[in-house]
Amino acid sequence: MSRFLRLYQVLGVLYFCSYEVVSRYVTPLGALLLGFLFFPYRELLNYPPPKRLRIALERLGGAYVKIGQMLSTRIDLLPEEYVKELEKLQDRVPPQPLEELLKHYPEIRDAFLQIDEEPIGSGSVAQVHRAVLKNGREVALKVIRPKAEELIKRDVSVLKSLVSFLSFIPVVREFRIPQIVSEFERMLLNELDLTTEAAYMELFRKFSKEEPSLFVPAVVWEVTSSRYLTTEFVRGEKLSAELFKKFNEEERKELAEKFVRIVNRTVFELGVFHGDLHPGNIFLLSDKRFAFVDFGIVGRLSPDTLTEFFLFSVGVMNKDPELIVSSLKRIGAVGKEINENLLKREVLIFLDKYYNRPLSQIDAEKLFYEELSVARRFRVVLPEELVTLMKTIAHTESIARIIYPDFRLPPVLKPYLKKIAPKVVTAAARRKGIRLAMDYGELLSSLPTGVKSKLLEEKRRESLLPFWSASVLGFSLLLAFSPKSLLVYLPSLYLFKKVAEK
Repeated sequence: MSRFLRLYQVLGVLYFCSYEVVSRYVTPLGALLLGFLFFPYRELLNYPPPKRLRIALERLGGAYVKIGQMLSTRIDLLPEEYVKELEKLQDRVPPQPLEELLKHYPEIRDAFLQIDEEPIGSGSVAQVHRAVLKNGREVALKVIRPKAEELIKRDVSVLKSLVSFLSFIPVVREFRIPQIVSEFERMLLNELDLTTEAAYMELFRKFSKEEPSLFVPAVVWEVTSSRYLTTEFVRGEKLSAELFKKFNEEERKELAEKFVRIVNRTVFELGVFHGDLHPGNIFLLSDKRFAFVDFGIVGRLSPDTLTEFFLFSVGVMNKDPELIVSSLKRIGAVGKEINENLLKREVLIFLDKYYNRPLSQIDAEKLFYEELSVARRFRVVLPEELVTLMKTIAHTESIARIIYPDFRLPPVLKPYLKKIAPKVVTAAARRKGIRLAMDYGELLSSLPTGVKSKLLEEKRRESLLPFWSASVLGFSLLLAFSPKSLLVYLPSLYLFKKVAEK
C-alpha cells in the first residue's frame, strides 16, 4: 500500500472520529459536505465516539492497534470512557504461514526438531509457536513478522506528518502530542528487538530466585536473536474467575496477596515492572506459583522517579496535597502556567471523596481513573512510564479480585509502603548526599584557580588605579584649557591602556 493511500485512510478515520468537534467549528452542514471526501469511512458514525475510535484503530491495523493499546494507558490524555474502550483492542491478526517465516529466517529450521504450524498467539508485530528443540526440550518460539519494521516506520511517518500538520491546534501543543508520538515510535521499534525482551526476562528470572511465588521462563540464548526469541514453554492455566472456584476462600485470599506482593516488589525493590499485566499474560502453575510471560512492554523507573512516585503514593494515602503536587513538580509534570493553589484545592476535594471511607471500600482502579482525570483537566502530563506504573498497580487490584472477589489493594499497599519507607528515604538521601559531595568536590577543586584569578584581577585593577586617576586629571585640564587637544589625548590614552594590559 502506498504512503499516500495510507495517509488518506488515516485522515478518513481521524475525520469521522472527531466529527462532532469538526461540526462545532464548520457547522453541521459544512462537516457533512466535508465528509464526502472520506465517504468510505462514514459508517463509523454509527458508533458512539469511544467505540468509533477503537473500531477505527482496529481497521487501520498495524502500528495503530499498538498505538491504541498504548493510549489506553494514557488517561492523563483521554477521558476514562475512551481508555476503557481502547483496553478492548485486540492485536489479533491472521497468522503468517510458517513456511514464509522459515524462508525469511532459514537458520531457525536447523535448530528445531518440530515447530507447530498453528501459532498459539498472533499479533501485528510477531507470532508465537510451540516448538521442540533437537534435544527434545519443549519451548515457545516468538518470531517477528518480516515486514513488521517497514510497516511500523510507514505508519509512524504518516502519523508524524499529521501531527506536524495539526500543530497549530492549541491542544496538540498543550499535551505535547509530537513528543508522545516520538515516544510511541521508540516503544514500537523497541518491540522489534527481541534481545531487549530477553534481557528483561533474565532480569525478572534472577529476581524470581528472591521471590518464590514468581516464575519466569528461561531464555534459550542459543536460538535467540533480535528477530526471534526462544523461551521455556509454560504449562499452566491462564487466570480466570472459573479457575479459582476450585480453591477455598482462605486459599484464594492467600493467592491474591501473593500476586500483589510480587507486583509491589518488582516496582519498589527491582525498579522494573511488567507493563502489560493482564490475565492473558499470567499463568497459575500446579505448585501455585504465578508465571509471567510476554515481556514486550516493560516499565523501567529511574531511582529519582521511583522516589517521587513513592512520595506521591504516601501523599495520596495521607491526604497531603502539598506532597502530591511537589512530587509532580519534581518530575516535570506540572508546567509553570498551572495554578498550583487551584490544583492543590482540586486534589484535596478529590481526596475528601475517599479519605473518610474505610480502606476496604476504596476501589483502587476507580481511584486511579478519577485521579488522572483531575490531572488531565489541569494539563498535567505525566511521564509515560509513570502512567504505565500507576495503571499497572490499579490493574493489580483488578486481577487480585479475579482471584479473590473481596480483595482490596489499600489495606495491603499502605502497610507495605510503611515497611519500605526507611529503605526508600535512606536510598534517596544517599543519592542526594553523593550528588552534593560531588558538587562540593568540584567546587573545591576549582576554588584555587578561581581565587588566583580573582586576586590577579584585583591586583591588575589596583595597578591601574593611579593610571585612571592621572587620566581623569589630564582630561579635566585639557577640557578646561585646550579642548582640541582631546582629539589626540583620548586615542593616545586608549593605546597606552592596551599596551599596559599586555
